[in-house]
Amino acid sequence: MNAVVELVGSSKTFGAGRAATVALQGIDLSIGVGEFVSLIGPSGCGKSTLLRLIGDLIPATSGEVRVNGKPAAQARRGREYGIVFQAPVLMDWRTVDRNVELPLEISGVPRAERRARAAAMLKLVELADFGGRYPWQLSGGMQQRVAIARALATDPALLLMDEPFGALDEMTRERLNLELMRIWRSTGTTVVFVTHSIPEAVFLSGRVVVMSARPGRVTRVVDIDLPQPRTAETRNQERYFELVTTVRAALRAGGADAAAAEAEGLGTEPADAERIVAEGLA
Repeated sequence: MNAVVELVGSSKTFGAGRAATVALQGIDLSIGVGEFVSLIGPSGCGKSTLLRLIGDLIPATSGEVRVNGKPAAQARRGREYGIVFQAPVLMDWRTVDRNVELPLEISGVPRAERRARAAAMLKLVELADFGGRYPWQLSGGMQQRVAIARALATDPALLLMDEPFGALDEMTRERLNLELMRIWRSTGTTVVFVTHSIPEAVFLSGRVVVMSARPGRVTRVVDIDLPQPRTAETRNQERYFELVTTVRAALRAGGADAAAAEAEGLGTEPADAERIVAEGLA
């Protein structure tokens, strides 16, 4: 398996001395080309911190983080990944199509090329007729689809998603899960997805990485053998419920309270989101 993401002995400590907090400890994880992998664990276990290490939003305290065979910082500078946050982080004064064009504009892509790419991405997320609207004219679910289109505009090898549907109502969330599956199959992009929802992780993923309470460690990786393509009927299959139970049991075995895991609402810090958008990675 060719690895897009490799973490070897990766740890993260915030602060120093007696005030130090060990957020992650000894993370070993490899994610292959075209995989969809979800990270799940109890509140404060470091899921979002792990995603931030992969995206080079923060440096690891120890260990190694590589993306596409190179240091994460180099991959970030090369704009080799896109990021989608819990909030869409769209610019209200730019139209939808110009929001999608933003990372291409920052990269110096000619106007005609970036307009064509933005149009293609909006078609992919089924918003082709909304390019001339402004973000405030769209629903929350539509805004998140714009954010996904923007993250995919540079054709990244890796898409990092930090609880992108956590603030949406359940029906919208389930519909966007289906749309995300369709987009993932269409693009073949490797996806690392942080979620606090066990059912969502099982529905979307090929593998679910279960993390322990802080300091976060990988306690188990659950293979999800549900057939593709996933549909609304997938959630009614006996195997789906078996896998939800398996992930929940793995959380408990790792010292996590499953109810707390399903209630968590951590996301990328706003300052991170603003910086990444400014750099054209989201």
